[in-house]
Amino acid sequence: MKTSGARTCSEARSAYSPAMNRYDGRTSADRRVRRISVALAAAVVPVGALGVIADSMWLLGVGAWLLIVAFLMELVYRP
Repeated sequence: MKTSGARTCSEARSAYSPAMNRYDGRTSADRRVRRISVALAAAVVPVGALGVIADSMWLLGVGAWLLIVAFLMELVYRP
């Protein structure tokens, strides 16, 4: 017995527009906050590496705080 509610994969895919991407529905503020948090997280790598190489505790601390701020921005501002 065939159920009328079941869809095949091709029917399910046709319900969505082929032009949809991951940025649909996001405002410029959403993209800006995401870009800032990614930039902060990316800044951790050189600052932390420089802190290890220079054996500088304050550079390691700055790197840790950059990472903390990046994660807090992602947690608080969820687009």
